[in-house]
Amino acid sequence: MNIIIPRITGKTNRKDLRGFVNRVLDSWFRLPFSAHPQIVRCRIISVTDRTGTTQRHGIINVTPDDAALKIIRKLNGKFLNEKRVGVKRYDLTIEKSLDRMA
Repeated sequence: MNIIIPRITGKTNRKDLRGFVNRVLDSWFRLPFSAHPQIVRCRIISVTDRTGTTQRHGIINVTPDDAALKIIRKLNGKFLNEKRVGVKRYDLTIEKSLDRMA
């Protein structure tokens, strides 16, 4: 499942995003022979609107889905690089439709 952390600061990098998410994953309780939750992909995208304002967003793919839901629940409203951030589920079809419009 993909999660998004919208409007991150300019000084936030992928290592910061991974560390932020790993706070939850490192404390994950798992049963023997079960898959450990992991970050599959972590990236930062920049979006510029018509007025020239650029916003940066972190997109993280986490498996399994229940781990992603726990990350959203635990980290939404927490601070990342001294800024309170929202953590939400992200649907890639939105990004694909934006690519077609460009």
